[in-house]
Amino acid sequence: MDLILSITAGLASSYFFLVFFLYQKKPIIAISENISVVRFNGEDNYTFKFVNLTPAVIFDVRVELTFYKPVGDFKGNNLQGSDIKLKDNFIAYIPRSNDNDSFNLHAMRLRTTDNLPDLWKDKSSFIRLTIIGKHALSGFNQVFVKDFLSVDCITTKKFQSGNYLTVK
Repeated sequence: MDLILSITAGLASSYFFLVFFLYQKKPIIAISENISVVRFNGEDNYTFKFVNLTPAVIFDVRVELTFYKPVGDFKGNNLQGSDIKLKDNFIAYIPRSNDNDSFNLHAMRLRTTDNLPDLWKDKSSFIRLTIIGKHALSGFNQVFVKDFLSVDCITTKKFQSGNYLTVK
């Protein structure tokens, strides 16, 4: 009886430790509230910024940018989505924040050359940025979603460097 109780207690404690330990091993990404317009190679580029706040590397990062507009039907509204083409929609890995990294490689900027204000004529439309990343130690995926609900999110100000998600 004591042997069964000790084995059960050991298995339970190992299980709870692993669940608690691995639960903390998920990617953490912060996404900016703004879309910055930058003139590059003679054309307007709409840039989005996000930062890896995980204390580990994130890899297999996939990014989707979708424009949604409501479409009416007989019982209510549905959303019709159309993809917005990004210049870079797959990132092999994003390093963790490091004090010795003077280039801030953990802070990423994505861009599109699609004219977003021309697409965004309707006030009920919005743009959704979806980022999917995998934690290097645990292999757990996490999905991060940011909805830009108004064309007022677009600004001519530039993103600050590093962990800052604000524009100046």
